[in-house]
Amino acid sequence: MPEKALIGAAVENGEDMCNGQMTLFASAQGPGDISVSIADAVAEVDNRRHGGPALRSDELGGVAAQAVIPVSTYALFSRRGEAPQAVAAFGYAGDMSTTATANYVTRSGGAIPNATEFSRQMAPYCADRWPVCYPNDRYRTADGSCNNFNNPLWGASITNQGRFLSPTYGDQFNIGFVPRIRSVIGSLLPSPRDISNAVLNGGESPPRSRILSVSLTHFGQFIDHDVISTPILKDGDQDIFCCNGDVPVVRPECFPFRTPPGDFQTTCMHFVRSDFGVSPGCPPESRNQINQRTSFLDLSVTYGNTLDGQNDLRELGTGRLQEGMNRLLPTGPPGSECLAGEECFKSGDNRPAEVPMLTVVHIAFLREHNDIVERLRAMGWNDGEELYQEAKKILTGVYQHIIYTEYLPLVLGEEGMNMFGLRSKRFGFNTLYNPSVDPSTRNAFGAAAYRFGHSLVGSFVESFNEDFTPRAREPMEDHFFSTRLIRDFTTFGPDAIARWMTTQFKSRADGFLTPAIRNKLFQTMPGNGFDLGSLNIQRGRDHGIPSYNRWRQFCGLQPALHFGLGPLGLINHCASAARALQSVYR
Repeated sequence: MPEKALIGAAVENGEDMCNGQMTLFASAQGPGDISVSIADAVAEVDNRRHGGPALRSDELGGVAAQAVIPVSTYALFSRRGEAPQAVAAFGYAGDMSTTATANYVTRSGGAIPNATEFSRQMAPYCADRWPVCYPNDRYRTADGSCNNFNNPLWGASITNQGRFLSPTYGDQFNIGFVPRIRSVIGSLLPSPRDISNAVLNGGESPPRSRILSVSLTHFGQFIDHDVISTPILKDGDQDIFCCNGDVPVVRPECFPFRTPPGDFQTTCMHFVRSDFGVSPGCPPESRNQINQRTSFLDLSVTYGNTLDGQNDLRELGTGRLQEGMNRLLPTGPPGSECLAGEECFKSGDNRPAEVPMLTVVHIAFLREHNDIVERLRAMGWNDGEELYQEAKKILTGVYQHIIYTEYLPLVLGEEGMNMFGLRSKRFGFNTLYNPSVDPSTRNAFGAAAYRFGHSLVGSFVESFNEDFTPRAREPMEDHFFSTRLIRDFTTFGPDAIARWMTTQFKSRADGFLTPAIRNKLFQTMPGNGFDLGSLNIQRGRDHGIPSYNRWRQFCGLQPALHFGLGPLGLINHCASAARALQSVYR
């Protein structure tokens, strides 16, 4: 968040005023104060990013191998993707910028440093990149840059997530070193697990739709992985552990939370904060989280979002993507993107094996790319690069068409599609382009809004025979980041799972999560899993996502002033949901 936004956050942040944290910004100090703030930041950040105490897997006790610790499985979910060194450098620059900003405003009693002078002195530590754009290029860049020639990094990978509203953090100057931990009346926010137990614990709703299938859920997951991936902080190249049994680990990267006795093996739920980047020019700013994927619907989830990553997935010279045996995804390095001891897959995103149904969608797009290549070859195309790029371009168009004509109408409904003008043209095409629109995936979309799809997730993985009769089912919790069912062509396999996905109807989105993801996420033995609902709540606080009423006002609605269903209450909630919220919030 640049200087102007940083000031704006302090002015509009009602939570800070209620907490006694409102600070009026004084006049900025001189360049000498900036240099001291930056020098101190160098020492702090170098220690934090490259040194500092860490609780590693071999210190947890009684654990045979890190790969079977659910914390390590969870790290697969949020690890750095194709360009870990670039993400680390961008995170280092973000840490430098926010730390130097915090040092300065703390010393000056709230003054914001002169942005021009601050950026000048930050230049040696800034991770700015300046892509060279070629107007006559026929195809998209791998990293999403140069979509907008005036702002070539808008929507590119390894940039900050955008914001609809300035963040609400918990530290005095709203920099983000403390996540959001207090309510608008100043009381500590309840434990995410307490909220989950009260609000999200409804089990699995019975099927209520003859339209929505299992495919909707996991095609939506595929879209999510195409446009957003937020890396979590690491200790060098090591995963960070934020709980030592029941005891929270105290370090700035950690934000663990309490769980009630008996819910899990321990009463501390591990949580590592998201890594954060820097705005162009390294201005004084608050913490803004990184998106390591492109923000465009460009199928980077299939093809990759670096040139090296794309080349690693190709059969160079043929136009085709690499396939594994039985037309599966190609095999990746051992332990890279799946459970230890299993044969991993590789794809354009590092999460293809998160659940088997997502792997099925990945395989479908891989196969379709190669089928398009062969159709083009039959028409006389023979240059490998052109075959690859044209097939990629065609498939990306197919993907976008599915999203706008099939997926979004089911998610947003007729009213939403019409309100925002999202319908595709029935015939022809248009070339409208608004260069003033920043396409960057918004923080609140990835950290909150799009997580509605978690309520669509079921409890089982199933397979159907060729006549679409049921063949087999296994519990979902046994197959997070596992490739076993995909490689089992006797009982499961991608085709049999796809037959189930496309014909099994599911309930609509609701307010509940199935126990497979609310109690058993990534578990390797009974009681050592995670609660996805709790993690969602904690991630919103980590990112400084503002309060519910801030969002109501942003959407042009009246704030809710009580938990009743009457005027100025929770009029958009059912009575049971309102009561559940009232039971945990004050």
